[in-house]
This record gives sequence, structure tokens and C-alpha cells, in this order.
Amino acid sequence: MYKSFQKGFSLVELLVVVAIIGVLAGVGIVGYDRYVENAKRKVFDQNVLTVLKAIDFEYTVVANELSSAMNEIDTDGTATGNKISSESTCGQFVYSVKEHFKDMVNPWIPSKKMITIDTQAQNLHKKGMFQIVCHRGGGFQLGWNCKIQDSMFHSIAYYEDGLAGSDRTDTNALTGGNAVSNATGVMHSEWFNRGYVNVPVADRFNASMPFMTVAAGQALCGSDGWTNPAISISTDASY
Repeated sequence: MYKSFQKGFSLVELLVVVAIIGVLAGVGIVGYDRYVENAKRKVFDQNVLTVLKAIDFEYTVVANELSSAMNEIDTDGTATGNKISSESTCGQFVYSVKEHFKDMVNPWIPSKKMITIDTQAQNLHKKGMFQIVCHRGGGFQLGWNCKIQDSMFHSIAYYEDGLAGSDRTDTNALTGGNAVSNATGVMHSEWFNRGYVNVPVADRFNASMPFMTVAAGQALCGSDGWTNPAISISTDASY
């Protein structure tokens, strides 16, 4: 009678197995993180597209004197009891859009809203924010008094935390543009121009851009309320 002995694993073999498991687990975690990040980006992109389509639709409705389904919200955030119309201002319209999509949250910070109405620079914004502003003239504070059909709505989607102008390279066109980080080459933000974009070239602040000179803008919209006070990032979106 001979006793049979079952050979076990050596310490080296066990260490190799543990190392392999660690590598596979690391790869899995990285893959999962990338999947989650891509999913959040897709949600954000779809939300941005939804808001832009709504702006386009409501602009067309108002410009053609049709009935809107969007409630008019004043610039102080209170409802006027009316629907937006050709008498509504750009300022009222952007606040109405924010209220209409109040359930949209920042995919990366679900406790915060996605849309912010403010006149602050890009470097003060964070990932997942969607900034909407009236931009009829050569600055974010110009043209808030314009009627909707005469307005230009400027919105910026932030895919990363804001960068100062010296840290990014901007590319602009009549209907929008984007900013790319000088350090990484990654697109940091993208912006969209909606509303009355194709203004006469002679009236433009810049020949290739839809923003109007002060004289042309005030001739179109009036001087009363042309310059709006600075607006901070919306509290419910700020983090």
C-alpha cells in the first residue's frame, strides 16, 4: 500500500495568480469607469440637443405669431401668467427655457441642475453645466431687452471645468464654436448660437459672428434695458 500525495501550489504560483487577478480587476474597473463616463456624456449631449431643439421650435413659433406652449417666466424667476409671445423679451425667454427644463440635472452632479442663466466667463463654470445667455451685442450683458424674434441666444455646454481664455483655443463660426484645452488638446466646451443669427453683415460686431454693434442692436431692440446687470451662476447649478 502506497500513500498518494496531492501536490499543492507553490508560493510563487499563488503570487502569480493573485497578480493576474489584480490586473484583471484593474482593467475591469477602468473599463467600468469609462463606461459610466461615456453614459453620462451621452445623457448630457442628449439634454443639450433637447434644449436646443426647444429653443429653435419656440423661436419659430413666436416669429410666426403662433401660440406657444411654454410659460413665460420673468427675469426675477416669477411666472407672469402668460405664455411666451412676440412681446416676450430675450431675458424672459431664457428664464422660461430654464423653468421648462427644470428637471434636467447635471449628469456628473445629480444634486445640481444642468441649466444656468448667467453672464459669467467660461473659466467660472464647471463640468456638466449648460449656460444660456442673451448675446445680441458684443458681450453677455447686451440685448436682454430684445423681443424674442430679434434676439440671439448663446448657450455653452461644459464638458470639463472652465478654462481661462489664455488656456484654451477657441474656434468660432456664425452658428457656434468650441474651445480646446491648450494643455491636453481635448475639447473643453462647445457653444451654439440660436435665434436671429443671419443679421446683415454691416450690422455685425464682427463680420463672421452674429453679434451686433451697439448702434445696430439698439436700433433693433431699443436702448432701454439693452445693457443688463451682471448675473451670477444660477444657485441651483453652481457647485
